[in-house]
Amino acid sequence: MEVTIRLRPFHALLTMALLVASPAAAQQTLPAVDGLSGKVMFIHGGTGGDNWTGLEGAVTLPLGQRFGLQLDGAAGGLDGSLGKSAFYGTGAHLFWRDPSTGMVGVEAGYARLDAGGGINTYSLGIEAERYWNSITLAGLVGLTDASGATYATALRHDLGTHFVAGASFTWYPDDNLALTASGAVSGGHVVAGLGIEWALTSTRSAQPSLFARAALHQGGDVTALAGLSIYFGGQPKPLIRRHREDDPTIGNVMGAGIKGGIGFTIGAICKFRAHGDDPCHRRNHPPRL
Repeated sequence: MEVTIRLRPFHALLTMALLVASPAAAQQTLPAVDGLSGKVMFIHGGTGGDNWTGLEGAVTLPLGQRFGLQLDGAAGGLDGSLGKSAFYGTGAHLFWRDPSTGMVGVEAGYARLDAGGGINTYSLGIEAERYWNSITLAGLVGLTDASGATYATALRHDLGTHFVAGASFTWYPDDNLALTASGAVSGGHVVAGLGIEWALTSTRSAQPSLFARAALHQGGDVTALAGLSIYFGGQPKPLIRRHREDDPTIGNVMGAGIKGGIGFTIGAICKFRAHGDDPCHRRNHPPRL
């Protein structure tokens, strides 16, 4: 029964990918990426007693008419139950996209949290998006691995290799306003979230936007974050076209997306509070280095 449940997200994503690809031959219109483009995001957030501030960004390059490559990066600082610690990460997406129909791609990411002797998280997955007028349905399946964590054995087991599945539903009531509901699971860690992004109308290639997101973690912890994005490159366009013609969503570095190495790692560590086995506060049993 457990295997059947875990495979359902994969079947759903495969079906969505086929829906994306099926009308491709009839929709050879806009290129996958509208020229060199990118974004920079200034983010502040927190979960439980942990707060972090960081900088996240991406650059996207066209690879011919139908393919694109996005490179992600992030860095910042965490302050809370794990002490003060730096985190940073990088990722890449190689994708096929028709902006009038959808996107299918593969992504890989790496993230590191320096706390506790160092926790490295790796990810590999398949992602897809489907566009219907003012609605975008997105999903991914993949694997994350943080088995190199130097905490106690129980924690290392919890942060091992896990199947990951996530989905999001975004509605654009206005071309410069995005409302998103999302959910993701990584091993035994489940997250459900809501988000909003509003972009200022701009007649230049650079366009700022404000965003906020909140997520409820299994066990009751809540993550909230907010920040400022600046999109650049390409032609002036509204937010909905930025999302579909320029940079895909960053989802594998800081945890601002539906699949985040750092976000899942912090959540997995600190959820031990609910079970009375909290490495964040165990003074008599320090981490094994």
